[in-house]
Amino acid sequence: MAKIPFHIISGFLGSGKTTFLKRIIETYSEKIRIGIIQNEFAPANIDGAELKQTGYSFQLLEVNNGSVFCMCLLHNFSRSLERFIDENKPEAIIMEASGLSDTTSVFEILSLGSISGKVFLASNWCIVDALNFGKSGLMKQRILHQLRMADVVVVNKTDLAVDDIENIRDEIRSVNPFAEIRETAFCKVDFEIGQTPPAKFYFGQEQSMPRPGVNAMVIKSTRKLSLESLENFLKKWAPLAYRIKGFINLDTGETAAVQCTLGTIGIKIGAPAFCPTELVALSDQFTLREWNKSFREF
Repeated sequence: MAKIPFHIISGFLGSGKTTFLKRIIETYSEKIRIGIIQNEFAPANIDGAELKQTGYSFQLLEVNNGSVFCMCLLHNFSRSLERFIDENKPEAIIMEASGLSDTTSVFEILSLGSISGKVFLASNWCIVDALNFGKSGLMKQRILHQLRMADVVVVNKTDLAVDDIENIRDEIRSVNPFAEIRETAFCKVDFEIGQTPPAKFYFGQEQSMPRPGVNAMVIKSTRKLSLESLENFLKKWAPLAYRIKGFINLDTGETAAVQCTLGTIGIKIGAPAFCPTELVALSDQFTLREWNKSFREF
C-alpha cells in the first residue's frame, strides 16, 4: 500500500485554520478521499461540528480535551490514527492542530512503529492572524515555535492589518528564514494536496513525491555544535535526504536555521534563541539511529 501524505495546519486560536480547512475540503472532497484530524483542548469540538455542516464528503477523527502532542497522549493518538486509516482508507490526511500544539512531536509520531509504514509528512503549514499577531501575550513563544517548523506561513486577515504586514513579514523571516510566506484574507490561498504518484512536494520546485519508504526523523538535543561541525554533519547527511530542516544551537551562543533540499545546504545564523536543538529529516537512505549516533559524534 502506498504511503498516505500527511499535512499539518497549525496556528494560534482564531487565526483562520478552520476556514482554511473548509476551503481545502471544498476543493478536494470530490477528487480524493480526505481524512481530517481535528485536535482541540476543549472537551467539545465546535470546529468539527462546523465542518460537518458543510455537506462535503470527508472522514473526521476528533481528538478533544488535550493536545495529541502531549507525551501522555502520544500512544493513544498513534493507535487512534492507525485505526482511523485502516477503517477509512484516506488518500490524504490533513491535521488541524490545536493552537497550543508543539508540532515537532507529530514528526516523531509519524516515524513510530507501524504508523511509519502508512503515512509520511508531506507539508507543515502555519496560519498567522495578522490582526492579532502582536497581541498573543504569554502564548507568543508557542506561536513562534509553530512558525519555526513550518514549510509555508499564511499571513491571514491582511485586509484588517494593512499597516502591520511588513513588520509581521520581517518577524516571520527572522524566526524562519526558509519558510514560504503567503499573504491573504479569508485564507484564500492554494493548497497543494499530496497525491501519489507524483505531486509537488518542495514548494516552488517541481519534484516528485518521496517514495513509500520515506520516514520523518527528529533529533532533539541540548548539545551545541561549532559551525564547522554543523557544516560537516550536513555535508554527510544532506545528500542522503529529501529534506533536512530545523534549528541548531551553536557553541557561540547563536542559533543556526538549517534547510537542506536534495543535497543543497542552507544555513542562516542569527535566528532567535531556540532550545533545545530540533532537526527533522525526511529520508529513505538512513535510520534515526544512524543519524542520531552521527550527530553525537560531530
